[in-house]
Amino acid sequence: MSLNPFQQVSEDNYSKLEQYLDRLKGAGLKLPSRGGKVNKTAVATTCGFNRETFVQNERFNERLLQGVADLGLEEKKAPDEILDPTDTPKRDTADKTRITQLEQQLASVRSENYELRRRLARYEHSTATGKRVIP
Repeated sequence: MSLNPFQQVSEDNYSKLEQYLDRLKGAGLKLPSRGGKVNKTAVATTCGFNRETFVQNERFNERLLQGVADLGLEEKKAPDEILDPTDTPKRDTADKTRITQLEQQLASVRSENYELRRRLARYEHSTATGKRVIP
């Protein structure tokens, strides 16, 4: 029996999923996780198809759940050092202050640039026509 093009793509993608799960099992790795659940986006991207495939095709979803049962999920990696939550807002505040200063400086330089261009245009006009423009 011949498969239509959509079925062929589905079979190719399913074999890619199988190969991915086999590689993980062979390497002793676990499936990527996010929020305590399997990261379907990461799995689909690695296999080369869309995440929606797990929603649209029950066979893919069942195989993924079986893979979770067989391999398990990666645990969230603990940070090397625990950061003080009060450090980040200070850094953010300092960054915001610096950004504000730079924005004000940029506005000032733009204003000065505009004024100088206006004066240059008046000077060029007077030298080109020989007529002085009185403001």
